Amino acid sequence: MRWLSFRRLSVVSLLFSISLIPGVVSCSGESDEVARKKLEVILADDMTAILEDVPDSATIEKPYFNLISYQTYEKGNYSKKAVADFFFLKKVELKIIRKYRYHRTKRMWERYFNEYSFFADTTHSSPDE
Repeated sequence: MRWLSFRRLSVVSLLFSISLIPGVVSCSGESDEVARKKLEVILADDMTAILEDVPDSATIEKPYFNLISYQTYEKGNYSKKAVADFFFLKKVELKIIRKYRYHRTKRMWERYFNEYSFFADTTHSSPDE
């Protein structure tokens, strides 16, 4: 008798577990909102890292970054791509362009491009303007 009730319990547990699988699979993707919040943290950390080696006298009053583009993709290893410009120098019209991609299965952003670029003073504006 015990064996029979253990078997029933095992079957019930198995059926319950199987019923949860579709919910787990459908929730396996991370929401765009969560991915964007992760990106904001990385962008802020990158700005901090950029400013570490620059003397305060050489930086603008409020260094900032602009998210230039943000795209999502349905297929492939990477589900999102973002490009940001970092502005931080006072007397040099120079910015850093960084590109990021969001690894679908790892659920994390990775930087894959970093370049310094000169810009004309009229092509950007600070967020306070």
